[in-house]
Amino acid sequence: MKKIIAITATLMMASSSVAFAQDTVIVEVPQQTRDYVIANPSDPVVIDGDVSQGFVVPEDVELRPIPDSPQYGYVYVNGRPVIVSLENRKVIYLSK
Repeated sequence: MKKIIAITATLMMASSSVAFAQDTVIVEVPQQTRDYVIANPSDPVVIDGDVSQGFVVPEDVELRPIPDSPQYGYVYVNGRPVIVSLENRKVIYLSK
């Protein structure tokens, strides 16, 4: 009986991990876009909390356009360049 419970628990954990992975969308930002953002820094803003991929940038933060990538905007947050989808204001790329 203990083996069945352990196997069931393992299968449930594995299936929940798969479901989580399906919700994660990885966006490959072109190198040209990243180079533009690095070459054209903006005035930095401070955002409290953990800014990571998928974070929604608040509406009061002004995003700068990227000429060759009109679907993206950017801002420097806490000294780091951050590229954002203009469709939903979600962070898709942060420099390290």
